[in-house]
Amino acid sequence: MPRALAQGRGPEKQHEKGRRTRLQVEPVAAMKTIMSISRAAAPLLSALLLATTAHPALAQVQPETNTRPMAVPITPSVPDPQDVPYPGTIALEIDASDVTTGAFRVTETIPVADGASKITLLFPEWLPGNHGPRGTLAELTDVRFFANGQPLKWTRDPVEVFAFHVELPAGTKEVVARFVHTSPLRESEGRIVMTREMLNLQWEKMSLYPAGHYVRQIKVRPTVTFPQGWTAYTALDGKSAPDAKTGANRVSWDVTDYETLVDSPIFAGLYAQRFDLGKNVYLSTVADKPELLAIKPENLQTYRNLVDEALAAFGAKHFDHYDLLLAMTDRMGGIGLEHHRSSENQYEPRTLVDWEKGDWDRNVISHEFAHSWDGKFRRPAKLWTPDYRQPMQDNLLWVYEGQTQFWGYVLAARAGTQSKDMVLANFANWAGSFTQYPGREWRSVEDTTHDPVFAARKAKPFPSLARNEEYYTEGALVWLEADQIIRDGTGGKKGLDDFAKAFFGIRDGDWGVVPYEPTFSK
Repeated sequence: MPRALAQGRGPEKQHEKGRRTRLQVEPVAAMKTIMSISRAAAPLLSALLLATTAHPALAQVQPETNTRPMAVPITPSVPDPQDVPYPGTIALEIDASDVTTGAFRVTETIPVADGASKITLLFPEWLPGNHGPRGTLAELTDVRFFANGQPLKWTRDPVEVFAFHVELPAGTKEVVARFVHTSPLRESEGRIVMTREMLNLQWEKMSLYPAGHYVRQIKVRPTVTFPQGWTAYTALDGKSAPDAKTGANRVSWDVTDYETLVDSPIFAGLYAQRFDLGKNVYLSTVADKPELLAIKPENLQTYRNLVDEALAAFGAKHFDHYDLLLAMTDRMGGIGLEHHRSSENQYEPRTLVDWEKGDWDRNVISHEFAHSWDGKFRRPAKLWTPDYRQPMQDNLLWVYEGQTQFWGYVLAARAGTQSKDMVLANFANWAGSFTQYPGREWRSVEDTTHDPVFAARKAKPFPSLARNEEYYTEGALVWLEADQIIRDGTGGKKGLDDFAKAFFGIRDGDWGVVPYEPTFSK
């Protein structure tokens, strides 16, 4: 039996004794450490002492009476956006070449207005197409600010934690921000956006923008360094050639506004191919392996059909050019996200080459393409915001997403990217499942539009009772019924196609935003 245990002293006591012995051996060093800590903590300890000293008025309170504090008012410290230009152009440079760690290293140079003593920089929180506050602030690390090569003091806003308040010395002309976006390495950490073969760069995850301005009024010049031999696709204009002097795969684009930048993500990869679908629409693909891009000509034709069918259904084009960004992978995380002149899409690796087996997997492209009209050009008024700080109100997502779900399947069947049987089976499955759905007895499809805000798309114990984001699927059935109502009322002469042309087929070539509000009449 060990001596310490024989004397009634367990392992923990033995450890404490050893720790005391070490302090006794080095008393001077230990005392210096304690004094250093005490000096650093002195202001805090003084503040705490003052805070805990009883107010004279409290001395009169009887012991049996509980103390009742009053609320401390919250004073907003982040300026609201104004529709005025931000002075100067931000230079945003991202090193996206580290495929081992998946880290994106960012240097952002931000001009400062003359005489400014501070600047507030925001990390995007509310993003179009996410339908909730999805900003990945936890992945933004090693944040540092500099002016004239000297580090600047900054604090995070205690209420709006996506805001950074940076103090500026007199005469500061620009602030250099350096930070690292630590993208997830495993699914438990979030969506994987970089592998050894491809990446998905979303600008909002690795940039800050100055508070106080509409994002469309903030100019940015973006530059990205990719791994050697990779090809990058994006809807951004003015792409430069790789750096000939250094040999680095460093690419820049023309100056754009921050709103357009965030709406123009990048897919890049080692194995890449771009297919011209006509009408300035392209299928821009990256894959885990080169053989996964070998789509047969007759199957590629269905995507050309999709472009024609969409333009015929909606009656106008609301982009100057469009990239269907597509990743053929099971290594990078899945995605389906709409943008005005592009969309982010993922298929299972063999969906293009094993055409019949992949029938179920191909709806995401027709859905996201339809969003260029429904959700981007025509958008609920309260889902358009001047910056990415103002909350978005989702109550019309049954129009935004529900109608897009309808058109995504209808256009897929018309074009042949999915079979008619597959599309009808999906509608039948939704209709059948909702007849056995107890959640519909207490919760409307409109109320499910708020689900992405408060439920954050997490799994639920009893989903058929709780309901999820059924504004997609039940919303599609609402628009199927609307089609039938129009057909019944016109003797079969008109349908939802006619509504689509009237609602979306305006201002051909305009890729701005035309918002709408609901109107009801008896």
